[in-house]
Amino acid sequence: MREDMDKVIVERPRRGGGVQGDGRAFRNSRERGSHLGMKRGYDHPKGLNENLAPLKRWLHKQVHRPWDKVYAELNSGIDRRSTVQAHIFQHIDDFVERRAELRDGEVCVPPHRWGTHRSVPLREAPNVELFVHPVTGILLPNRRLAEAKAARRADRKTWAAQRGDVPYAVYHVIDETTQWHCVDSCWFEIKLAQFPERAGATQPEERRYDVLRRCLVTRSGAAQRPAPGMPTHCGLYGRNDVYAAAKRQLSRREVRARLGDAA
Repeated sequence: MREDMDKVIVERPRRGGGVQGDGRAFRNSRERGSHLGMKRGYDHPKGLNENLAPLKRWLHKQVHRPWDKVYAELNSGIDRRSTVQAHIFQHIDDFVERRAELRDGEVCVPPHRWGTHRSVPLREAPNVELFVHPVTGILLPNRRLAEAKAARRADRKTWAAQRGDVPYAVYHVIDETTQWHCVDSCWFEIKLAQFPERAGATQPEERRYDVLRRCLVTRSGAAQRPAPGMPTHCGLYGRNDVYAAAKRQLSRREVRARLGDAA
């Protein structure tokens, strides 16, 4: 654990502070309403501005260690006699569930929602990232949560593979070397360049990096992804002898000026 962990987490400027005093000047001004509630106009704009990400990362690096040793290391690095530093310990329960218990051979944790007093199995607690095993006292990750995140990442990759590497909707030809393509509802200006001629029939095709496809392509490979409403041999850009050499995102003003309300 780094020695200045307390400074990294706590000692940052507090949010707010733009209003001087407690806001009493509003109650005495002419801009106030004719009827005000008892607390209306009394503001306390300042609040804590903690950076808890380093603490969370450090706790995740301590998995498979006895929680007593992890907690002792926290106490050695943070002075609990200081009110500011002692506030860090109030956030430990936000990342580590220390009240886990064993019921019928299954780890259960207290409910996350109010109004429920019965413990729930760990597999049904998606909010628990780390927990202390009730028997061994080892800090462990919630495998169900990790498996769920891995499944979501796999689903995103599958969806991206199904939709293709370029989720375009439509494109406009500006001139021979310039086109506008709509990618994920954003318009880009694409600069086209021609593929080099093949030196011989036995020589392999030279590859060029296509900034719109974000991969290396060849002249024959460029024709495998046609544009909407175009024949297969025409490719993504209306012909198969070019690739996207550069792109620039267009502003809304540029799009409106050329395409109007249709964009």
